[in-house]
Amino acid sequence: FIGQLGWVGMKVTDTALLGHVGTHALAAASLSDLWTMASGVLIQGRVLGIFVGNAVGAAKAGTAPWQLAGEWLQVSVAVLGAISCFVMGLWAATGPVLRLTRADAALIPDASYFSLVLLACIPARVLFSQLQQYLSAQRIVKPAAAVALVGLAANLLLGYLLVLGVPTGPSRF
Repeated sequence: FIGQLGWVGMKVTDTALLGHVGTHALAAASLSDLWTMASGVLIQGRVLGIFVGNAVGAAKAGTAPWQLAGEWLQVSVAVLGAISCFVMGLWAATGPVLRLTRADAALIPDASYFSLVLLACIPARVLFSQLQQYLSAQRIVKPAAAVALVGLAANLLLGYLLVLGVPTGPSRF
C-alpha cells in the first residue's frame, strides 16, 4: 500500500510543480501521461506475489524447496524485462503516436521529451515492483515502505529545487 502511495504522491507532486511552471508544461505532461500510463499497464505484472506466496507456503509445509520463491522472482524479472523493452519502445515513440492522434502540435515535442525522461526509470520501476512483491509475499514490508517514502521525499525536494529553482528571496507564490 505504501509503495502505491509513494507512486501516487510522486505523480501529485509532479503535477503540482508543473502547474507552477505553466499550463503548457502541465498540458504536455498530461498528454505524455495519457500514452505512458496506457502502455505502462503492460509492465504492471502483479502475479509474482501469488507465486512466491504459494512457494513459501509449500516450503513451510515441506513439499517444495525454499529456492522456488527465488526462481519465481528471476522468471518474473526476466519476463518483465523483455516486456519492458517493448514498452520503452512505445514510450520512445510518443511523438509519432501523438501526431497520429492529432494532438496539439505545440505540445508534442515537450510531451515526447517528458516520456523519454520517464523511460529512463522503467528498469528501476520494474525491479522495485518485483522485489516489493517478492518481499511482501514473505511478509517483509518495511524495506519497500521505507524506499517508497524516501523516494517520495526526494521527488518533492528535488522537484522543488530543479523545477522551481532555489529560493533566493521573498516567496513569489
